[in-house]
This record gives sequence, structure tokens and C-alpha cells, in this order.
Amino acid sequence: MTQKTYKLLFILFLVSSGLFAQMKTYQFKREIKDISEQWQRIELPESLYGKTKMNLADIRIYGITKKDTIEAPYALKATKSIEKIDDVAFELINESHTEDNYFYTFKIDNDSKINEIYLNFEQLNFDFTIKIEGGHNDKEWYTIKEDYRILSIENGITSFNFTTAKIPTSTYSYYRITANTSEDPELKSAKIFENNTIPAEYNTYVPLKTEITKNQKTKESVVTVELKNAVPLSHIKVNILDNVNYLRPIHISYVSDSIKTTKGWHYEYRSLASSILSSINKNEFDFISTRVKKLKITISNQDNEALKVGTIQLKGYKHELIARFNQPAQYFLTYGNPTASEPIYDINLMDNVVPKTAKTAALGKELSSEAKIQEPEAKPLFEDKKWLWAIMILIISLIGYYTIKMIKKT
Repeated sequence: MTQKTYKLLFILFLVSSGLFAQMKTYQFKREIKDISEQWQRIELPESLYGKTKMNLADIRIYGITKKDTIEAPYALKATKSIEKIDDVAFELINESHTEDNYFYTFKIDNDSKINEIYLNFEQLNFDFTIKIEGGHNDKEWYTIKEDYRILSIENGITSFNFTTAKIPTSTYSYYRITANTSEDPELKSAKIFENNTIPAEYNTYVPLKTEITKNQKTKESVVTVELKNAVPLSHIKVNILDNVNYLRPIHISYVSDSIKTTKGWHYEYRSLASSILSSINKNEFDFISTRVKKLKITISNQDNEALKVGTIQLKGYKHELIARFNQPAQYFLTYGNPTASEPIYDINLMDNVVPKTAKTAALGKELSSEAKIQEPEAKPLFEDKKWLWAIMILIISLIGYYTIKMIKKT
């Protein structure tokens, strides 16, 4: 062997030893099973999030062979919604009114598909219903939506606007909106579009504990929700059981830190979202994906009777890895290293390299980094009954052959 070859082998030994040592700096590992293709999809389990960095930068995939330790590259994906909104060209061709109604007629270019209409009024405070009709001319009309409530409230306490009408996808040439109001809402502008946004894929998290308290002094209802694990949340739905009209300010916050004092635990909260809880919408609130274990929902009742709060639905984007496995090895997903920096892989620097879908690989149970890796045991040759029977038949055949040969000689 030449001196250059010895140096190369020595460098390879140092690299593999370094990777194996580096693998031990991660607190947890899970074996990756059912690897059958070069690209595999790995779903991140719920219990993993509370043991990793906030940005999941300390996740690594290491493979162990008889000779060395290798690192497999991956792309981290969160299944967020993909916005696809196409504005539709139109013309406001008629605006009129009667004593009780105001009418707005729009002509659409090229019979385009539409499913949403946004109305922007000069008035800041109003509450009325609208009727939406479509037609192939401006003479004959077909009802699309009736009694569709829109409103706007602007004051020192509340700022709320609900003026986008969602309708079934339609292809009429003309649309007429009838505002059921005797006072001119003063239409400033409008937008008509086709919304084909691809919705996000979520994991649903069931609360471990939910408590509802009413503070008569502050006139607030406070809902505290605790989860089993810290998980990335991005969507909350508040279900209200009352069948009445309501419009209440709502603030959602989460525990960012906690300190144990002589009087018990003191929690520091950070804001997730502020909005309006309303009987005219679904009371679903989206926000930047944030890791949460305990959260607080504060509803301002003002001078109204407190609402009956039902279930709180919690969702977060699905997070998954698309990993590339170039050679056979015993692979492990490792995590739990607060000093690890975000990995830089070639596959994330180039377009159209990582496939959008891949076959799912399974994860084994969580182990500590110190847990020994169990290598597959070599089974003894005679453990298989087929081998045993084959050898017994061979022995009997040989004994029979030599017995007959001896008898013939005698």
C-alpha cells in the first residue's frame, strides 16, 4: 500500500469516527425502519417537538455500517396552504337604489369562474344582508346566495370587517348584488376573484386539560388549554354553544416561560392572535406556527352575559422529512442537541431535486443516545428445520448406501 493510500484511509477513519462521536451529542434517537427506496418520507411524531430546537435545526439522520458512520441528507417540509387566487376583470355597469335596497350590477369578462366577491364600503359601521344573483344577461336573474350577512364595526374597542361573500363557483356574465339597507353604504370598490387555494394539511391535537373561568371584575371569560406535549400550533377553532348573535374581542396567548415561586407557578405569556369572536363566521384563527404546550384564550364579554364555550380544536401543520438514502445501513433519526446549527445539504440548494412525495418509512421507539444499538443476531445454521431435515435425510441415505454395499460384498 502506498503512503497516499494510508493517508486516505486514515482520513476516512477520522471522518467516520467523528460522525459516530457526533451522533452521541444528540440526546435521542429512533431507528428508521422499512427503508426500501432511495427517497423516503418520515413523519415527525408529536413527542419529538418538545425535545428539539424551535426551528427543528438539530435533526440529523445517521446511518451505521460495519465500516463507518454516514449522514443522510433530508428536506424538512411543513404542509402549509398554497395560495392560488386569480383576480377576475369586471366592470360596474349599474348602481341604483329604491327606498329599501341598493343595487350593484357587474359585468364579467369572458364568463370567468368566480367564487368570492369583496365589497369595500365608505361607511365604517353597518350591519345588513345582501342577495347575490347571476345571469347571462342583465334582464333575467338566478339567485346564488340569499340573506348573506355582512357587517363592519369600527370604534375604540372593536375593529371588525366581514364583507367578503363566498359563493358556489359560477360562470355567469353578469352579477347583481342587492344590499338590504335603506341607508347608502357608499360602495368605494370591489374585487371579484376565483379562490383555488390548496388547504394546509394539519395534525390535530387533543387537549390534555381545559379549564374555563369567568372574571366578573374584568368581565372576561378565560379558557386555559394544556397539551400533553409541546407541539407546533398554527390554527385554533373556538366552538360556542350559544345560539345567539354575538361579537366579542378575543385574544389568544401561550406560555413562553414559567417560574416556580413560593406561591406556586408564575407563567409568562406571549401573544398568538387577536381578533373577533363572532356568530357570523367559523371562529377559526390562523397564526404563525408556534410551539405551544399551554395556552390561554381570553374573551371580552363587555356588559354581555358570558358565552358558553364548547370544545377548543387545535391544529398544526404536518411536518415531515423527505430523506435520501444512498447506501444500505442501519439508519437513525437523532435529535435533541441545543448547540446544533441548521444543516446545509445540496438537495436543499437545488431546484426540483427533492421529490414531492415518497414512500413512508416507519420510526422505532425513542431511545437515549447512550442506548446500545442492537445488531441483528446471526442465527445458527441448524435453527432452521428445513436444513435439519435435509441433513438427516442425507445421513440416512449415506448409511443406507454403505449398508447395501457391505451386504453385497458379503
